[in-house]
Amino acid sequence: MLKKLIVNADDYGMTEANTISAILCHIDGILTSTTMMVNMPFAEYGAKLAKDYPTLGIGIHLVLTMGRPLVEGAKSYTDENGDFRRPNTYEKHMPCADPDELYTEWKAQIERFIEIMGKKPTHIDSHHHVHMEEAHLPIAIKLAKEYDVPLRLKKEIDDYDFQFAKLIPNFYDSNATINYFLDINPMEVEDEICELMCHPSFLDDRLLSLSSYAKPRTIEMVVLRSEEVKSWIKEKNIELINFTDLKK
Repeated sequence: MLKKLIVNADDYGMTEANTISAILCHIDGILTSTTMMVNMPFAEYGAKLAKDYPTLGIGIHLVLTMGRPLVEGAKSYTDENGDFRRPNTYEKHMPCADPDELYTEWKAQIERFIEIMGKKPTHIDSHHHVHMEEAHLPIAIKLAKEYDVPLRLKKEIDDYDFQFAKLIPNFYDSNATINYFLDINPMEVEDEICELMCHPSFLDDRLLSLSSYAKPRTIEMVVLRSEEVKSWIKEKNIELINFTDLKK
């Protein structure tokens, strides 16, 4: 039975619009958590905004497919300009990074998060779910253990130290509706703790140039701040939490 729900906005810091939007969805919506892309130009801006909202959990959105690495010189996931390769440049869609290079880059991203936020992230997840790729997951687990923070996972695994928050699928594009929530029967959900991944945002030029998933983000904004969804949360006695509430 679903009792506790984490509502996490990915891509924090990617653009000004989506960074502000996460804050707004926390202030007057059901958003409890977000994850920062520290190699993006609005990461520091997002860090400053977040300090006024201590109840909003801020995790790290590890990056391997957008922008530029923090550590120069890696060959296994960069193009001729030293930028991360975008997913559509790979025959298998996602990169398969050298473990040592990946560990060095992702550790640098976590350290950058700590530098600008003044604390470690509430949890770890990744852009395009790259940390869930079979070759990358051991590195993500290693870093989660090293920093003693939870990790977004598709299913429970033996190496995971924290309570498992099952990722609820398909709140995306045409499925990102008020009825998505209203159609959930908490009694029929096997797990007590779940995570809803979302991407709410107003639109700005940078978002439109970077992401093919743009206009539907505005609909997510409406849904996550709607009175219908807030009432559904209350009526179903679902506790809104963030990753700091997960226990070992």
